[in-house]
Amino acid sequence: MGPNFFTFRGLRRWRKSKPDQELASVDFSARLRLFHDDGWVSLELLLQNRSDSTVWVEDATVALSDLEANWQTTKPGQVKHRIRQNVGPSDMLRVSLAAAIYDAAGRPQDTYSCIVHPVVHYRLFDEWCKAEVDSCRIEMAALTAVNLVKPRWYHKKIKRIQGLVDLRANEH
Repeated sequence: MGPNFFTFRGLRRWRKSKPDQELASVDFSARLRLFHDDGWVSLELLLQNRSDSTVWVEDATVALSDLEANWQTTKPGQVKHRIRQNVGPSDMLRVSLAAAIYDAAGRPQDTYSCIVHPVVHYRLFDEWCKAEVDSCRIEMAALTAVNLVKPRWYHKKIKRIQGLVDLRANEH
């Protein structure tokens, strides 16, 4: 047993202790929801990490379509909401998107409604990924969420026909 034997054995043990990226289960999801607490209603993005590894969440891009609003102060479009937090294994993170949607809608001064298309950018195993969130119709009054309508199967079919598929990112 020469010195090469111990070097090879130590290298082999080091390789086995590294996490195997292909075998690790990746279960990261994101969804929009209204959260009611003591009379307050907030619109939040719920990020759930059901995998065995920590996920770095960079940001959420919020794009709007079919905006119905009055008295906008800026031009509507899309906005990036920076999150920049780790979500540990078997953990969740709640992020409020009300301000991001209000800014993307052009800061309307009255009630408004639109379809929200959020995409979450995250990093797992030194690889950047995107998590697609189902598009929802949201009704708001300034920064206060009034109603959230989840899409039905027929809404998804209409979006594909109308060509909104390019707005949607593939989920990793």
